[in-house]
Amino acid sequence: MRFLSSESIFNGTEFLNKNSILVINEKNQFIDIIEESQLDPLQIERFDGIITPGFVNTHCHLELSYFQNIIPQKTGLVNFAKNIISKRSQFSVEQMNKAIEQADSFMENNGIAVVGDISNTNLSFKTKQKSKLYYHSFIELIGLNSEKKENILEGGIALLKELQNLGLIGSLAPHAPYSTSVQLIEAISNYNSKNNLPFSIHNQESEEENKFLQGEKSEFYNLFEFLNIDISWFKPKHRSSLNAYSSFLKSKKNILVHNTFTSQEDYGSVGSHVFWCLCPTANLYIENKLPDYDILLSNSKQICFGTDSLASNSNLDILKEGSIFYSKTKDLGLSLRALTYNGAAALDLQENFGSFIKAKNTGLNLIEVKQDKFLLKEVIVVADRLSLLV
Repeated sequence: MRFLSSESIFNGTEFLNKNSILVINEKNQFIDIIEESQLDPLQIERFDGIITPGFVNTHCHLELSYFQNIIPQKTGLVNFAKNIISKRSQFSVEQMNKAIEQADSFMENNGIAVVGDISNTNLSFKTKQKSKLYYHSFIELIGLNSEKKENILEGGIALLKELQNLGLIGSLAPHAPYSTSVQLIEAISNYNSKNNLPFSIHNQESEEENKFLQGEKSEFYNLFEFLNIDISWFKPKHRSSLNAYSSFLKSKKNILVHNTFTSQEDYGSVGSHVFWCLCPTANLYIENKLPDYDILLSNSKQICFGTDSLASNSNLDILKEGSIFYSKTKDLGLSLRALTYNGAAALDLQENFGSFIKAKNTGLNLIEVKQDKFLLKEVIVVADRLSLLV
């Protein structure tokens, strides 16, 4: 048995009493919380900092790890997308797989236990199958033409079955309202709801997205021209891009990612079954703008964090995302909750992750806060998905 003490212990939702001791067995599983007075002081391992459960990276694109340090910064979402599309063919499958494996190892070494990951192909499946991290893979579907809805949906379900046949967990996800028809978004939401699976979508990452869905002049028309896709038939008249699909958020857990240009009215238009996933570094990397956290927090505390991809981030350090949020809000408890329990709850994995759960190894991290930054001091216990799910 190990008996762990620290200056502060955060259990995923709140700080424990100062004299609390975590009891961990020889399998690195959490057993109990006891009082310091129950032990011989020599039995206690003492740490300086904050002990937390393993972190949750709620939104990542592991597939895109080979784009690290390739895509120019602060060019806007449309130019970012153009660069991804035009440069993708420059890499071999071997280069892609190596980058994926390195990114997976980085996350493990930096205290991440769970990843909500976007998959457009099966490229990352083998790495996920052997990883210690627990991945919930969102099979991402794209298609603005509603006439192709059924074929796209069938292809997505086939890829999801391939994932599940490897013993991995996932669900379907539309890319974004500017790239996925409302009919396909509704079909995906219905499929996930029927199968009790979480839903995820990129939401209002750019002001150009809102303009496009409102039927105004938008740079997204240049993107479709770049792709040689005729969308002259597309005549939307929504109040915002969120308004285009908010009525289709039917899953028990719905993750809206980025929310950089989400308004007070938008926040008020959805229910409590929505989690707001923030990717601050990617927002700065692409649009050089952060969401209005004051408006967000006046409407919801159901926030979580994602790193997005190495195309839009220098690394996959989820603490960096929490640091940016904390530096703006000074809300330590909510920042830590978003790094742990909220992320697990958004993925509907709160029974196994995000807090101290008896007979489970959810990982243990030691962090410190310096000048509004969260710094990882030590991964005390590495989470292992195989031990968590026995």
